[in-house]
Amino acid sequence: MLAGRHSAATSLGRLGRWEEAYEAHLAVAAERTGLLGPCHPDTLASRAAVGHALGRLGRWPEALAACRSVAQDRAWVLGGDHPDTLAARHEWGVCLAGLGRVAEARDLYRELAAALTRVLGPAAPETLRALHGLATSLAGLGCWEEALEVHRHVVPLRERVLGPGHPDTLAGRNDEAQCLERLGRGAEAAEVYRALAGA
Repeated sequence: MLAGRHSAATSLGRLGRWEEAYEAHLAVAAERTGLLGPCHPDTLASRAAVGHALGRLGRWPEALAACRSVAQDRAWVLGGDHPDTLAARHEWGVCLAGLGRVAEARDLYRELAAALTRVLGPAAPETLRALHGLATSLAGLGCWEEALEVHRHVVPLRERVLGPGHPDTLAGRNDEAQCLERLGRGAEAAEVYRALAGA
C-alpha cells in the first residue's frame, strides 16, 4: 500500500503538481519511518523524494537539509559509492546551487563526478549530469575557460549516449555557446547557436 502511495506521489511530481507530491511523499515518509525506521531503504527513498519536491518548490533551505540528511544516511547504510548515495549527493549539489552557494556546489560536483566515473563509468548519464553541474558551477564563479572545457568534454558524450536531440545534450550545447560568448568568442558561439536552431 505504501509503495503504491509512493508511486502515486511520484506521478504527481511528473505532472508538475509539486505541492501535492510533497505532501504525499511527506506522509509516506512519516509512515515508513514509524514502520521501518528512518534508515530503511524504502524510508530513505521517501525522504529523498521529499527533498526533491522541496527543491522543485524553491524551498531551498529545507530541501538542502533533507537531501544532505538522506545522502549521509545512505552513505552509512549503503556505502558511499552506492548509486542511491551518489544520486542523493547530486540532489545535495542542486540544493547548494539553488541557494547560491556555488563554490560548495562546484566542490561537491567535482568529487561526485570522480566517484560516478569510478562507479558507473565516464559516459554514464549520471556522470555526465554531475559534470554538467560542475561546469554550471564553474560558470557561476566566472571560470569561463574551465566551464567551456568541461562542456566540450560532456556534450560529445551526451550526443553519443543520449542522442543529439536529447534535452540534456541541447542544454549542454547552449551552455557551451554562452561560455564562448562570455569569453568574447562570438563567431564560435554563433556557430553553436546556429546548430542549436537547426536541432
